[in-house]
Amino acid sequence: MVAACSGAMARAAESDAAAGNNAPPTPELSPGKRTITVSADKPVGTCYSFWTVGNFNKPHLVLDPKSMKDYRDAVPLVTELNLVYFLGGRDEEHNRWFLGVGPDGKVRADFTGMIAQLKATLDAGYTPRIVLDNVPYAMSDPPRQSFYGNTAPPKDERLWHQYVEAAVRAMVKAFGRRTVSRWRFRVGTEPDLRPGHWAGTKEQYFAHYDYTVDAVTRVLPEAIIGPGNILNPAGRGTRYFRNKWGLDIIDHAATGTNACTGKTGTRMTIFSCSWYARVGRPVEKFDEAMEAMRTRLDRYRQFADVPIEVGEFAVLHDERGRRLYAGDTTEWSASFYAALADRVYARGIEQLYEWDHATGGVFHPRGHVIEMLTRMVGGRRLAVTVRGESAANCGAIACRKAENLFVLLYNHRPRREHKVRESVHLVIADPRMKAGDTWRLSEWTIDQQRTAWAYAFEADCEAAGVKPLPKAGLYEGSPLRLYGEPGCEVFRKNADKYARLARLPRTKDDVAVQAADGHLALDVEMSGHSVRLIQLSRAP
Repeated sequence: MVAACSGAMARAAESDAAAGNNAPPTPELSPGKRTITVSADKPVGTCYSFWTVGNFNKPHLVLDPKSMKDYRDAVPLVTELNLVYFLGGRDEEHNRWFLGVGPDGKVRADFTGMIAQLKATLDAGYTPRIVLDNVPYAMSDPPRQSFYGNTAPPKDERLWHQYVEAAVRAMVKAFGRRTVSRWRFRVGTEPDLRPGHWAGTKEQYFAHYDYTVDAVTRVLPEAIIGPGNILNPAGRGTRYFRNKWGLDIIDHAATGTNACTGKTGTRMTIFSCSWYARVGRPVEKFDEAMEAMRTRLDRYRQFADVPIEVGEFAVLHDERGRRLYAGDTTEWSASFYAALADRVYARGIEQLYEWDHATGGVFHPRGHVIEMLTRMVGGRRLAVTVRGESAANCGAIACRKAENLFVLLYNHRPRREHKVRESVHLVIADPRMKAGDTWRLSEWTIDQQRTAWAYAFEADCEAAGVKPLPKAGLYEGSPLRLYGEPGCEVFRKNADKYARLARLPRTKDDVAVQAADGHLALDVEMSGHSVRLIQLSRAP
């Protein structure tokens, strides 16, 4: 493993030097000890799947078998497709359902291609989610060509209303009301990103939201619908935050005058934001964003129970600020995701929409954390208390599922360079345990030596004389964006090896452990950026 990790160590040293981190480790980077206690008789919720939705921003590609295979190889654990730019307006070529306005002033449209895309989505085993954007070019006067297509409002919201209503009626006719009513609808994408996703004003978006919701609910009064995912609402007090108005949509939907109906308020049954992470930044930043949304929603009784989703999520930048287009492929992303999952459950966040958790079918370490969590789905989540003396973000997610106990342990630090160990005294308190009882323990582990194939790929590229592209992010999940075509060739040549290295190993297999009266204690050494799943079963 020394050869495979040499490049990683060199990069870490370079990054440390560049950041002026040649001094001895500070206390917050020193190894620590903690006691983590799981109370098996104190359920606090349910372990649920929050990773099942994948963003799919070229919906016409659902009709292309190769594109769908590539997509499945990148996000194999996704079961729902969030179909972005579904109503056209992303480019002039695709999803052109709008055909203009007839002499009678009615919208003319042909939704044959839309229905074909939805059928292909369902036939591929996915449940669709519908993003009602962009406004077709011919419906804006003038259109505004931005990076994400036409982001101008419609010239006449009444025509857009007709268009949306006709689209939803076509869906119901093709697939039945019972089916379509279970799909989720979103009005646009990042409306407070101007002009990238919305070139109109805040007030124009409010009106656009009102007309769109009315169009959908004329067909499906029970529709699950909300605004486009707003920009990250954290960062209160900064200049960037003052320019963001996404949270104001909540106020409008609660007490504003509906531009379409003239009444007060607009239906909103879900709310979401974009939240992107960066290597080196604390995972606690997630809490700020979720709290900002929950606090604003809780101002209004009718929105107190509105669920929150994260409509765009990824580790988007490395520690140097360079873009990671397909995510981080090291063990850092695994411990980060486990720490984030703990916060997702604690706050009841319904979904983190996925981009990539695999490369060509080879799982990233983060993807294996999702696999671990999948084993726990349906179990009763248990209360966990943590007493620690270090600055580590080291904790656990625990559940009881049937007669089994699962504990997912993680040890995470914001920075990649210092892989700081943590000594964990794990106590599982369970009234079922009697002194001398034998339990069976199995364990799966993710760390630098297990599942992190990125270092071997780096070493193979170095041996082949292939260097990272000048602006590539560290451990980028896309070989093409990291090394160019020569790197893709190295990946293809060694894909079987990387697949073997990426396998999630069982590090303990049905080992006998003894319980005390009312509890079972384990001492676990957690290496830096590591994750372990422990399963305990009563011996027969």
